[in-house]
Amino acid sequence: MAESAVRTVIGSVGNLAVQETTFLCAVNLEVGLLKDELMRLKAYLKDVDSKWRSGNARVTVLVSQIRTAAYEAQNVIEAADYMEKRNRIKKGFIEAISRYARLPNDLVTLRKIGVDIQHVRRKLNEIFSSADHLKIDLDNTVVVEDEFPQDYGLMYRNSEDDVVMVGFEDEKKEIVDKLVDNDCMLSVVSIVAMGGAGKTTLARKVYRSPRVKEHFDTLVWVTVSQNFQGIDLLKDIMKQIMSGRDKSIAKMNEYEVGKEIHDFLLKKRYLVVLDDVWETDTWEQLNRMIKVFLDAENGSRVLLTTRKEDVANHVQMPTYVHPLKKLDEEKSWELFSSNALPSYRMSVIHDVDEFEKLGRKLANKCDGLPLALAVLGGYLSKNLNAQTRCDILSDWPATKDGQMMQDILARSYKDLPDHHLRSCLLYFAAFPEDYKIYVPHLIELWIAESFIPRTRNHTLEETARSYVTELAQRSLVQVVDRKTAHGWIESIRIHDILHDWCMEEARQDGFLDTIDKTADQASASSSSDNLMSYCFSYQTVSGQISPATPNVRSLLGFKLSSVSLPKLRFLRVLCIEDSTLKDFSSVIGGCIHLRLLRMRRCRRMTLPSSIGKFLYLQTIDLRDTFEVSTTVPLGHPYAKACLPP
Repeated sequence: MAESAVRTVIGSVGNLAVQETTFLCAVNLEVGLLKDELMRLKAYLKDVDSKWRSGNARVTVLVSQIRTAAYEAQNVIEAADYMEKRNRIKKGFIEAISRYARLPNDLVTLRKIGVDIQHVRRKLNEIFSSADHLKIDLDNTVVVEDEFPQDYGLMYRNSEDDVVMVGFEDEKKEIVDKLVDNDCMLSVVSIVAMGGAGKTTLARKVYRSPRVKEHFDTLVWVTVSQNFQGIDLLKDIMKQIMSGRDKSIAKMNEYEVGKEIHDFLLKKRYLVVLDDVWETDTWEQLNRMIKVFLDAENGSRVLLTTRKEDVANHVQMPTYVHPLKKLDEEKSWELFSSNALPSYRMSVIHDVDEFEKLGRKLANKCDGLPLALAVLGGYLSKNLNAQTRCDILSDWPATKDGQMMQDILARSYKDLPDHHLRSCLLYFAAFPEDYKIYVPHLIELWIAESFIPRTRNHTLEETARSYVTELAQRSLVQVVDRKTAHGWIESIRIHDILHDWCMEEARQDGFLDTIDKTADQASASSSSDNLMSYCFSYQTVSGQISPATPNVRSLLGFKLSSVSLPKLRFLRVLCIEDSTLKDFSSVIGGCIHLRLLRMRRCRRMTLPSSIGKFLYLQTIDLRDTFEVSTTVPLGHPYAKACLPP
């Protein structure tokens, strides 16, 4: 990911306004030299990354230095660019003066920019010296990346609505029969299997079955996962059964929410799905303040998915446990081939018989796990030559202890066409597990992070959408919803196994750190002994957030309780959801580099008037946030965007 960081920086500095300007002639030469140094640094990266992944500790240190120097270079170049932009928009007398003379404040800023550039260039020289000592080769090969890969624009059927239920048809019918039988007592049906076996996919098909929809008055789906709080699950249930009360629900305590759900469900025949349950006491936690799910003897049901059989058997009510079988050889091949050879690629296969022969061997290696079959099939759909299939068979990884799945994911990640797409995939680690990701919001984040390259004949949004499509084609994301009119992917999820892999890979790369539960973890956390992260995701944290570096570029937060943020001068992305922040106005007052400000379902915020000076700001999103005040003048272009509708 060092290559990704530097390539991203080089791509973005090329678009900055620091060019042939009279005002900045004092630093123009220095800026140009710094850009040249970055281009030279870029040439080292291929060999650096290969040595780093081989486990060379000294190269690991160098990788961290490269990333730091690249980001510092972007910061200082952008400071000069900001100064240029600011002076272009000055009006009247001040503008006339600034065209012909440098004001004292500008002279101080220019001097500081010059000093900072010299400091970064010294760092780069030290990196070049270290690279020479480590015998890292200078790669003079010019790599031309695909501007717009061939398959990016194609639509793909990979969605929760229309994915083929290979091998699960009989099991779906069996579970539906059990849910809609004539037994009046409240009971549980549990689907039990290892990760990647298709529990959630099967449960969603059952949940959307016409027979189920007709039989039950109310249907509710909540994803539990490893880290959950009972109050959050109850509020999620209440939002689903009582639409239009989001703001009042936010202020209710656990007993009040439980009582409302209890009173509502008592009059209904309901189905509640608890997906991905890890702990045996989950049911007790949901019912600890009041017995939320009372047995009204009307045939209500609970559908539960879990990896642990003791969790399935722990619920104190009649329980039917359904162990989910692995796919047999024929069903494995059916699922594998539907991903490895989609219909739009059939014409490029000349040796169909040979493809099937090797493909069946690979499908058998996946041990009947749908996730492994889908991801490996998606990988092969982009590598249809026979040599690739033979190579995979010859060095097939062990299948014990989940190593098979890890190796398949690593292979698929490495095979992504460019560093932009690899960055986009790892970015999913910033979201909570099982989080439903709204694609237009994700695209805004990717663009603000400079992950999306500029390409001829395509907008950044079009390129970003093509990336989502590419990841879906490779079965690396699960499509939840599409736009009815044109088939665009509207929302996605990633499997929890892939989420865990992305988190670990992002941490090891120094790309992103995820901190959950307590602020103590935040202060002690680091991606490794030698790598420093510049992007942080905080989830269910309370107290003071203290990232390991003051030069954080991106900060995402979910369900933060009365959190204080530090002043982060170089922040480019701030995305906070379902949270309460302290001293927010003073924190972002000086964030001139900010590209995206998203505060969804937050409380008690004041936006500073200085937001009008954020010349790089692309997106302000305050939807569903309340108790917002702002000192931005009403006539300012940002004023309307600063207040929620």
